[in-house]
Amino acid sequence: MLKLIDKIRKPLILFPLTLCLTLFLSLPWLSAQQPPKPKPQLWQIDGIVAALDDSYPQVKGYAFNKLVEYEAQDLKAVLKKPEDIAQKAVNILSDEKLDPYIRIRAALALGNLGEAGAKYVPDILNFLKDEKVNPDIRSFAAFALANLGEERDKLVLAISH
Repeated sequence: MLKLIDKIRKPLILFPLTLCLTLFLSLPWLSAQQPPKPKPQLWQIDGIVAALDDSYPQVKGYAFNKLVEYEAQDLKAVLKKPEDIAQKAVNILSDEKLDPYIRIRAALALGNLGEAGAKYVPDILNFLKDEKVNPDIRSFAAFALANLGEERDKLVLAISH
C-alpha cells in the first residue's frame, strides 16, 4: 500500500512544478514590446520618391513597402509633396493589371499618409464597393481606410451631408 502512495505522489509533485516553470519562463515573452519604427532621413525619402517614378512595378511596390515602415507623423515632417505620393498610390491601387502584392502595398502606404491620403477616401470607398476586385486587396484597402483616422471621419461626414 505504501509503495502505491509513493508512486502517486511523485507525479502530483511534478505537475505543479512543471506548470510553475512554464509560466515563469513564458513571462518575458508576455511583457515584450514592439520596437519603435525608425525615423526617416531625407535621403531615404528622396530615394523612395524616386523609386515611385520607376518604370518597373515591383520597384514601386518596394517603395510603398518602405513608406509603410515609417510613422505617419514622421512622414509628414519629411515629405515635401505627400499629395503626389497619395495620387500615385491611388492610381496603382486601381490598376487591375498590376500584381496584387504591389496594389496591397500601395493601399497600406495610402493609409499611412494621413491628411494627404484622406483626400482619396471617396476613391477608396468606391474601390471597396467594387465586388470584382480581389478580396485580399479590398481588405487591405479597408485597413488603409481605417488608418486614416480623424481625417477619414471628417471627410465621410462631409460626403454624407
